[in-house]
Amino acid sequence: MAGDDDRLRIMHGGPFYELMTRLGMRNRGWRAFVFAGLCWTIPVVLLLATRGGHGAGLFLHDWGAWAKFLIAPVLLTLAEKPISFALDECVSILFRIPLVASQSMPDARKALREAKSRTTSWKSELVCIAVALAATALNVASFIGGAAPAWAVSDGNITLTGLWCLAVGNTVYWFLLTRLVWKHAVWWQFLSAVGRCHLRLAVTHPDGHGGLGFLGFYPTGYGLFTMAVSAVFAAGVSHVMQRQAVTPGLFTAVCVAWLIVVCIYYFVPMARAALQVSRLKRKAVLHSLPKVTNFERLTERTTLGENVFADEAESAARELHDVKPIYLASMKTSALLINKGNILSVLAPALLPMLIVGASYLPFSQLGPIVKRLLLL
Repeated sequence: MAGDDDRLRIMHGGPFYELMTRLGMRNRGWRAFVFAGLCWTIPVVLLLATRGGHGAGLFLHDWGAWAKFLIAPVLLTLAEKPISFALDECVSILFRIPLVASQSMPDARKALREAKSRTTSWKSELVCIAVALAATALNVASFIGGAAPAWAVSDGNITLTGLWCLAVGNTVYWFLLTRLVWKHAVWWQFLSAVGRCHLRLAVTHPDGHGGLGFLGFYPTGYGLFTMAVSAVFAAGVSHVMQRQAVTPGLFTAVCVAWLIVVCIYYFVPMARAALQVSRLKRKAVLHSLPKVTNFERLTERTTLGENVFADEAESAARELHDVKPIYLASMKTSALLINKGNILSVLAPALLPMLIVGASYLPFSQLGPIVKRLLLL
């Protein structure tokens, strides 16, 4: 088990964490239940009280309301634990193997301390609140401009339910989202700092990434986060598909674009680590290739008595070692830390909400081939 010195504990500390602790909402399951009640249950009750079953029905048939006011707040809250666990596991491996060279260990420890300080910064959470309020202000302007859903307006005016969803539901969603994005930025900064350190990598490491292959599995901890954001994105796509016909080709293009954005989001923090693996591969190839050539020519002379392509200046008696395994391993080493071995954990939660929306508007005969192409089957 990793000690506190080998863990980032990215979800601990900070004003929001302290507030939830004081309110008795530190337990994430209870907190998710409370947010679901505030953002989704109360609007339904308000609609039943003011507009009856018809108003509540409009709300319950709105993909966006389900995604932003129920699915996203719950999943974004529950996502904190698996994210924290995945990142702590990665940090623990980095320091306990260790993969950081001794001359760079002080710098790596300093980067970890700075990351812990950033994740508890009140200024950062203040920015998250400001972003959430700005997003709510934009939604208010959109509602006033006539883009409000039918359940949020009555006789051209925003209803009490609409105001509640704007002030509470929308603000909670954007705050939870921006807070986790900020935590991801902290992780990005930490990995970038580690990527500038001297690392103890081995080109023959069985993971095929010099020993850093474990970093490619950290997005698995972000599964619930990915699904939450994808649900909101898919709800926006569904609103478009309600208003106009969307061809299978266009739907596939939208899905591909979204999956590319998701993959970039998770790969960027590992860019410097991937650069280290790329440098390892290049140096290993350059160092081993001459030795492989010399050894193979020696084997050829020993077997045939001479080289097929002789070199008069070449010494006949030389003590050489077979470095072919290192050369072959270096050729197989990949800097793509997100690859076919772990990409499904990134694609599946990002694609599932899109497929649910697609199944509502496209026949299975068209949706099936789309799924196969998207999952690279």
